Amino acid sequence: MMRGLWIIAAPVVFFAAQVPAQRDSFAANRQMAEYYIHLNRVADALPWLERAARINPADYNNGYDLALARLETKDLDGARRLLTEMLARQDRSELHNLLGDVEEAAGRTDEAEKQYERAARMDPSEKNLFDLGTDLLRHHAYQQALTVFQYAGGKYPQTARIQVGLGVALYSAGKYDDAVETLCRAVDLDPRDTKALDFLGGMYDVSPELADQVTKRLERFAELYPNNAAANYYYALSLRKRNLTPGVAGPRQKVEALLKKSVALRADFAPAHFQLGLLYSDEGRAGDAIGEFEQAVRLDPGLKSAHYHLAQLYAQQGNTARSRAEFQVFKTLKDHDQ
Repeated sequence: MMRGLWIIAAPVVFFAAQVPAQRDSFAANRQMAEYYIHLNRVADALPWLERAARINPADYNNGYDLALARLETKDLDGARRLLTEMLARQDRSELHNLLGDVEEAAGRTDEAEKQYERAARMDPSEKNLFDLGTDLLRHHAYQQALTVFQYAGGKYPQTARIQVGLGVALYSAGKYDDAVETLCRAVDLDPRDTKALDFLGGMYDVSPELADQVTKRLERFAELYPNNAAANYYYALSLRKRNLTPGVAGPRQKVEALLKKSVALRADFAPAHFQLGLLYSDEGRAGDAIGEFEQAVRLDPGLKSAHYHLAQLYAQQGNTARSRAEFQVFKTLKDHDQ
């Protein structure tokens, strides 16, 4: 234990012992910056990066880290200025990519897209293509995003996050069957990628022909990660939707068990409480349903569907005052959304 603490503290002790002799040393300041970066204390690393940059402004690695630190500490003008200076010395794709992050953070979306595109054209790496495609999706340029992700998918077919991006782009372009197939492929490539799970879990309804495939992927994910609340939730959701499909049967008890497991694993999981409320309401278990809906709106007061169901259940029980109150909340949320 003491040895580990000594190793962590060593750069601080080293530098303190050398002051003022080492204060103007690029290597010493750089070492201190790396120490704080390793601890993910970017704000503490910043002054050491700044001092190292004043000593040796031409050092590329320190310059890049300094620009990134300025971005993360919201000094967008300083990050932009430094990256522009670095690009004047050396035109590199990763500098354009980072400048795209800066412009996006500053709300200059057109300039951000230009920088991401410049980076991807200079070096069509997996990261550069992903960042460009994601930026296009973020700003609803769906067809352009689809073009980028289709190219990236051909170039990097074994990369899960590229397949996720392609799946989202296909969905955004209205190609639902292709989107589901692509997201299933993403889950197969990396079952740990919860982004693929989130998108796939919400796509059960968009492609009835592939609903069984979606359920199989969600079941596999739940088996691989039994302590993942979202995995249990989405698998339960797909099974419940099968129950509600005419002519298709699903194990109701398993749905309830999965949803209960979800809320046990994650106490603040409002959507899982809401789904339990729906399940109990369909079975005529009004008391249990009310309990779950109340828990859902306590965790997420903006969940208007839960307020609506509470209003209905309170009315059925003759609790007119609470029914009116919940319906008013529902109406207020609905008007706000519109």
